[in-house]
Amino acid sequence: MVEQRTRNAQVIGSSPIAGSIKSSERAYLDAPIISGSGIRGVFGRSFTTADALGFAAAFGELSGPGPVIVGRDTRSSGPAVEAAVVAGLCSVGCEPVLIGVAPTPTIQLEVMETGAGGGVAITSSHNPGDWNALKLIGPDGVFLRAPARARLMEAMRVPRKWSGHRSVGAPSYSYGAVDRHVEAVAALPLVRCDGRPMRAVLDVVGGTGLLLGPALMNMLGVEYSIINSSMTPDGDFPRVAEPLPGNLEALCSAVRESGADVGFAYDPDGDRLALVDETGRAPGEEYTVALAVDHVLTHRPSPVVVNMSTSNLAAVCAERHGCTIFRSPVGEVNVVEEMEARGSSIGGEGNGGVIDRECHPGRDSAVAAAYVVSLLRERDCTLSEWIATLPALRMRKMKFRLEGTFEALRPSLESEFGIPSDVRDGIRFDTPSGWLHIRPSGTEPVVRLIVEDSEEAVLDSITERFIRIAGGACVE
Repeated sequence: MVEQRTRNAQVIGSSPIAGSIKSSERAYLDAPIISGSGIRGVFGRSFTTADALGFAAAFGELSGPGPVIVGRDTRSSGPAVEAAVVAGLCSVGCEPVLIGVAPTPTIQLEVMETGAGGGVAITSSHNPGDWNALKLIGPDGVFLRAPARARLMEAMRVPRKWSGHRSVGAPSYSYGAVDRHVEAVAALPLVRCDGRPMRAVLDVVGGTGLLLGPALMNMLGVEYSIINSSMTPDGDFPRVAEPLPGNLEALCSAVRESGADVGFAYDPDGDRLALVDETGRAPGEEYTVALAVDHVLTHRPSPVVVNMSTSNLAAVCAERHGCTIFRSPVGEVNVVEEMEARGSSIGGEGNGGVIDRECHPGRDSAVAAAYVVSLLRERDCTLSEWIATLPALRMRKMKFRLEGTFEALRPSLESEFGIPSDVRDGIRFDTPSGWLHIRPSGTEPVVRLIVEDSEEAVLDSITERFIRIAGGACVE
């Protein structure tokens, strides 16, 4: 059954996307979604403990005998999936090292620091609480690269080589991973743990930020309060999981009412961070990477790498310091590989994911928050004052369900919008005053439209033209 479900899995990214999807119908999939971001689905429907066991066993064969770091987020299905992952790894001779509830970047760091053969982060990131997933991490602390993903897919098509009683693995436990993570971030040369007193409000969305955020604030000497501290009794997140401006009303109110300097909004697995300024305004998660770029390049000039869907705000900050910006396909591993190729130390994704390779090659909300505090202290300014130094760009991010495939849609898009500027990940078009990027999602069965321009009317026009061509309905 596991192998059959694997063969029927929907692979999104390089493959076309088909079907009609509503937010309430995500569970229609009869097998997990597999992409460079990992393996995910609705728990008990399109992603089961049997799937987790089979995928973990295949990954264990890929990693080889020895330690594999395993951590999870706070979803109610986490313990069940964790047990299945441990069983799968042990059954092929691996030695799972359980670190408990931990952010994804913490797991990545543990893999690097311990020399483990790999890692498994049990989290479905920004998906709703009924989803779960395995994010698979290579021995370098990076999500599986293309050759490893290809080997994993091939391994899942053949029978497992199960261990006997003499070679079966055994789990162990490791404690203090989050503390080690925070210490590593605080030790970065560009992080300021002293300076003017500051106050923050942390919206941890009932996720792993509850462990990471307070520990970091204590290390930075920042007073803090917490909202949305726990999951609901029904196993749902206390707000919509993705830290988009429309989901942060409670954080905006808390910042205003408390007179805090900044609000930090986490996603459930702690790799993304959105900001709220001291006036209680949520400018958008795109400002997080731009701020980190501006702060780092002030001290450490470097090429910058962001993905094709990231705001031009990062490019503006790179230009301030005479540095070149490069773009990669969407996906953390793609950004990391482009950073390696370009000799870049700082970059990330516009969804609030900051990557500083001086710490580790992965998105990290702790690095992002530390750089926000450090920039505000170093420049003795407010967050809104820093934001005011940037051009007023408008961005629109939408998800659509389509009748038909993305590839069938491509010729009509090119006829409407012209010659693409980049086709490595869907289609990106540069315009005189902005850009648009249309791509099949790697984490949900939808097509994403991302548009940026200085004029709202341009966003309206592009959106209307896309809908007319695609004939799809907006999911959210």
